[in-house]
Amino acid sequence: MIPDSFSLLRCFALVALGGWLWMFLRATRLRFWIPKLSDAPSPQKFPRVSVVAPARNEAKKIRATLRSLLAQDYPNLEIIVINDRSDDETGAIIDEFVAQDERVKAIHVAELPSGWLGKNHANWRGAERATGDYLLFTDADVLFAPSTISKTVGYALQCRARHVVAHPKMLSENVFEEAFLALFGTLFVWKFDPIGARNPKNKRAYIGVGAFNFIERRLYDAIGGHSALKAEIADDVKLGYLVKRSGEATHVVEGRDFAQVRWREGLWDSVKGIERSAFAGVNFSWLWVLIGVVGTLFGLLAPHWLLFAGDAFATGCAIVSLGFVYLSYAVGKRSFWRATYIALLHPIMSVLFLFALVKSALLVSVKGGVEWRGTFYATDVLRAKASEL
Repeated sequence: MIPDSFSLLRCFALVALGGWLWMFLRATRLRFWIPKLSDAPSPQKFPRVSVVAPARNEAKKIRATLRSLLAQDYPNLEIIVINDRSDDETGAIIDEFVAQDERVKAIHVAELPSGWLGKNHANWRGAERATGDYLLFTDADVLFAPSTISKTVGYALQCRARHVVAHPKMLSENVFEEAFLALFGTLFVWKFDPIGARNPKNKRAYIGVGAFNFIERRLYDAIGGHSALKAEIADDVKLGYLVKRSGEATHVVEGRDFAQVRWREGLWDSVKGIERSAFAGVNFSWLWVLIGVVGTLFGLLAPHWLLFAGDAFATGCAIVSLGFVYLSYAVGKRSFWRATYIALLHPIMSVLFLFALVKSALLVSVKGGVEWRGTFYATDVLRAKASEL
């Protein structure tokens, strides 16, 4: 017997309710399961740590980043900063710090070799120069608390962790930007499972964060380092993929009290950031774009349009689902007040995210490539390199 339309609607409403209940339970589990970097012990040994920080046109922010790195209380540290073809004052600023402190080393890249993305090549050059037992790959606009590296080394030694990823605090200037970043963070941990990544047998769960990829040097060399990621736009995440493929675990820690970064300059710039990377992030697959469209309309936005479905049962499911949307954000933000306006803005941000995904696919398909920080990379090259992993 074929169910009538009301029965189908109610079944879908129950599925949507179950989906958001699952999201809330997962957010709660992540909130209490992910270790806090603040709980890590102080290290009893001090293996050498090399910070590798590529910089392209970062003159406005790099001074603050380098000052925060030089303020670290860790005694065995070197900081390798790579000026990646900057046409502003980035190179001169780096040289100023080199002259002031022997811990800072500079690499100036004038040309990008064929087949490489700029940041990946810079990371590779920095790793070549590094002398540390551990490497911390970060960005030139991240700010660190003084005990960040000490706590990370203490955690790595205590837990025998060879790859540690820390989630930084994402700074924003208004509620709209914060709401968009909150949605992005929710989707990120949905796609890249922090809990599964810690299980070395779970090869499908991997993760990495560009602001904080801390990895043992021997492991980095064994997996091929950035030379295996020459044309990967999501090189930070794919570094985690190589770690998991090698049979090692990735330890994800809560690091918002130790590292913070402003990802983009405002809401619209954040949307533009998704436009740049979204299509590459789904391996240039229109099938995944279609899945994203369906997922947004019938997942992220389902509770909102179900409110007006004209069926009391579906409306009730929608109201409860919206409660779980709110609670999911409250757990993630650790604030019921901040979750209020984020949840209210959730449908608008979902539409903006879908817009960015579809526009990314259209632009890359029409242009035949991706433009990133002033350099154009052809899709054929990016696809070829991605297929090698």
